Amino acid sequence: MEWIQLMRQLAPDIMDEAARRALVLERIADMAPVGRRQLAARLMLPEREVRAAAAALREQGLIEMDASGMTVTRKGEEILPEVRTLSRSVRGLTELEARLSAAYGVERVCIAPGNADSDGHVLQDVGRMAASRVRAMLHSGDTLAVTGGSTMAATARAMQSAAPLNVMVVPARGGMGRSVETQANTLAAEIAQRLGGHHRLLHLPDHMDEAARQEMLKLPEVRETIDRLQRADVILHGVGRADDTARERELPASLARRLRDGGAVAEALGYYFDADGRALLASSSVGIDLEGLRPSCRMVAVAAGARKAQAIAAVMRSRPHALLVTDEGAAQKMLRMASYT
Repeated sequence: MEWIQLMRQLAPDIMDEAARRALVLERIADMAPVGRRQLAARLMLPEREVRAAAAALREQGLIEMDASGMTVTRKGEEILPEVRTLSRSVRGLTELEARLSAAYGVERVCIAPGNADSDGHVLQDVGRMAASRVRAMLHSGDTLAVTGGSTMAATARAMQSAAPLNVMVVPARGGMGRSVETQANTLAAEIAQRLGGHHRLLHLPDHMDEAARQEMLKLPEVRETIDRLQRADVILHGVGRADDTARERELPASLARRLRDGGAVAEALGYYFDADGRALLASSSVGIDLEGLRPSCRMVAVAAGARKAQAIAAVMRSRPHALLVTDEGAAQKMLRMASYT
């Protein structure tokens, strides 16, 4: 925003203080009730600065303090959208979103501050941001497909709807991995419950030969879920590094070597991609067929951490996405990578 640049030149001290108060207010809203010491640690700011900002916000009637911690008042809630906009603009996130969108051809990019690699709380912010944006994309009668993983779990926990939404939520792929709480089936059921919608499940082994796969597809309940999956209106998925995913899923040595030799850097929706976004290998489990999706299907990727920057970039190059939700660490690295290609 031009007026922010003007304020930086006219009164940088005032601008810095306004930005600090905006940051404190939005974090109180996200973490309430929260104590000053906990908030200072979360923001990596001196406690005295957080105390001063909180005192000013309280004097303006924007927050309240009691024994349980600080909370935002109704007056504070009313200005919170503008506060978030100010905070993001001052940090340069709004400009970063626009540049990343243009660099990778993504319709919309949303960036949470920080780097999930060094701050575990950032993943919660990414999940909260993704849940809000996806909820706004959904309409009654839509089908939402969702993958598994820790980032998707954070998104599922943050999903909410003021009124029941008639949506069908399905897992984007089969698989019965070791971590039940982050499986696609579990998250599909949780998101459906939080939205007030419905869900279908795919209880299938993670690895099958082609003969077994074809037999499973003959089952009516599996066929129904797959048909719904292929007609999905929105696909919400995470992004993994190819090496991490291959190790976690215990791929046979021959396949792992094939991926390594092919330059695989990313995994999403059961597919492994090279740095240019070319699919090198598809999972043997029952799941989504990317080539068979409807043209109107909107893809939403959610992933965070600078370690995943190359993987996220590869998936963005693989096919058009309506939305990417990531963090500052990944976004900055992705932008540097784009400038060298």
